[in-house]
Amino acid sequence: MPTTRPTIIFAEIPGRKSLGSAAAIMVAANGWNMICVSGVSQARESLNSVKNIKAIVTNEPSQELFDAARKSSDQIITILVTDMPIQQYCAALGDNDLLLLDHVVANFDSDWAASDLAITLQKIIRKDLFGIEKYLSPGTTIQTRTIKGSSARDPTNKEVQEWAESCGLGKNIARLAYGISEELLMNAIYDAPVAGGRTHYEAMDRHAPRELAPEDWPTLRFGVDDRLFAISITDPFGAFLRERWFTYLRKALKRNDSESLIDTKKGGAGLGLFKMLYSSHGVVCNVNPGKTTEVIILISFQHPIRDFIHTPRSIHYFNASSH
Repeated sequence: MPTTRPTIIFAEIPGRKSLGSAAAIMVAANGWNMICVSGVSQARESLNSVKNIKAIVTNEPSQELFDAARKSSDQIITILVTDMPIQQYCAALGDNDLLLLDHVVANFDSDWAASDLAITLQKIIRKDLFGIEKYLSPGTTIQTRTIKGSSARDPTNKEVQEWAESCGLGKNIARLAYGISEELLMNAIYDAPVAGGRTHYEAMDRHAPRELAPEDWPTLRFGVDDRLFAISITDPFGAFLRERWFTYLRKALKRNDSESLIDTKKGGAGLGLFKMLYSSHGVVCNVNPGKTTEVIILISFQHPIRDFIHTPRSIHYFNASSH
């Protein structure tokens, strides 16, 4: 008996910034059915009447619609494409964004939004989640560095900064690249192993030199194309949980609960993620539970970040066991 092809609902609501080219979306959704609607009620009707819905994409932060999607199936992936900063769309969602949203695609620029949405859909459809090359133009050279311990931090950070400058990105982005590299390495060397259950690291002084066992070595990767700089860290633990990821991001972007922003518990990563978020246009976390975590930071050098609080940002969490 033939199976029903997976279906994506595209709910583009008038009055909000457009989801982008329908043709481009159809290409990205190749192999899956598409249902295009222009109202929340129509989208809800589709949730009730259509089988095998896998994702819903909308430009409307509708608590009603995302609630309906969650009640319909906990397997439906929810994607909001918006030019709103988090304070605005969280308010529209009744501050339930942690529960209702899986992905936020920033729509501060139509090219960024179209590319980010297409990549997100392709990762979901193909179940192929890892790698910064997905966010860069085909053929882009990717730099790769294996990190064996804390002694690699400073020279690697400087290398990233100098490389960014040599690519013509300018001193400002090069400084951001240095800071992001530092935070990624700090987390991978000190926090991720503890979160991943390597308890023998817990008693070690964070200010003392630390060498990692070969099976715990993380990998730093970075590259640049004609529109963005991408950098990632991959560790062999797969311990970054969805709830923790979104909780950190929400605190940083909403600037609420500021006294508890910095996670001082073993394996915490709050302050580092805060710094990376405020230096970038997009953050991505790919997790294969118990095996691999990859955190990717994306900077569009075509759109300088001037208003940190009110700039919309792309936020993604992919779980290999559920996508």
